[in-house]
Amino acid sequence: MAQTAAPLNDEAGTGFVDRIADCKTSYDILRLTREIAKSYDFQYFSIMRLPSADERALASLYIISNWPPDLINSYDQLGLLEHSPVISALRRSTKPFVWRLEDVNRNRADGREDEIETLFAAYGFHRGVYFPAQEPSGERGAVSFSGSRDTPSNTELMELSFLSNLIYEKVAEIKKPAPTPDQTLSARERECLHWTASGKTSSEIATILELSEHTVNHYLSAACQKLGATNRAHAVARAIRAGLVD
Repeated sequence: MAQTAAPLNDEAGTGFVDRIADCKTSYDILRLTREIAKSYDFQYFSIMRLPSADERALASLYIISNWPPDLINSYDQLGLLEHSPVISALRRSTKPFVWRLEDVNRNRADGREDEIETLFAAYGFHRGVYFPAQEPSGERGAVSFSGSRDTPSNTELMELSFLSNLIYEKVAEIKKPAPTPDQTLSARERECLHWTASGKTSSEIATILELSEHTVNHYLSAACQKLGATNRAHAVARAIRAGLVD
């Protein structure tokens, strides 16, 4: 019998959200996603991008995963990606794709249903769900959870969908190269970020630098754009990490 996952509005669920936000490296994401999978009674998880039209290797799509390497190698050696119904479904829709091994590969164009069912069953992949995701750059991908548990409830699907999107966004953030010195911030942009890091508001920074509040906001917006940051706190973190501000 599948375990019932803790709702996101309780302490455990909120903890996952906060901990995703705190992840700094791919290894942090790996450990936390493994913990999330386990809490929902799944054995496997993956974070992947969708293949381009001419890609044929499953191994090249995975960003972070605990899928058995032998399974992935066998899948690619058999050339099974081209007619994958999972990839087709993820390309067509942004809705979660729930699958059962005995059903998902029916009517494959290459007629290799039995091969795939035997391969995945050998590693304990019987049921699962893929959550389509998209990073700010527009690259599409998915987060998946698989194993032998029963199909998740609607509540679990909503919770996992929410967490999966946060995970994918965090992976995109971590993958993004840190700003380099040639992406130099202007002196004013550095000053505004410095005072923002010190906890000052735009109004307070304007007083300190003898500028208008509008001008301060302009400098901070420009800094966010240069650093590829989603907000001021993110810009401060990226600038500090790159050594662009103290």
